Amino acid sequence: MSTKQLLAEIERGINALQKAHALCLKGEAVAPKAKATAAKTVKGTKGPAKKAAKRGMSDEGRAKIAAAQQKRWAKVRRAKKKAAKAALVAPAAE
Repeated sequence: MSTKQLLAEIERGINALQKAHALCLKGEAVAPKAKATAAKTVKGTKGPAKKAAKRGMSDEGRAKIAAAQQKRWAKVRRAKKKAAKAALVAPAAE
């Protein structure tokens, strides 16, 4: 490769880098506007997004869960009463 060809190749590389640099500067000039718009959009949607992510439970669902829990505890209490009754009856039988 001759010196002229090498210099021509370097010039092409420099031109390509300058074009890329110019595009990057244009992108940075546009980016703050886009970021500001995106930030406004995010600020506007932050409230509802949090509520949606939190997930709520309907009153019916809450009532079903409460009823099921009460049923489970009633079963446990019945078992305890039965065991206590059996314990009282067993020593008397001996």
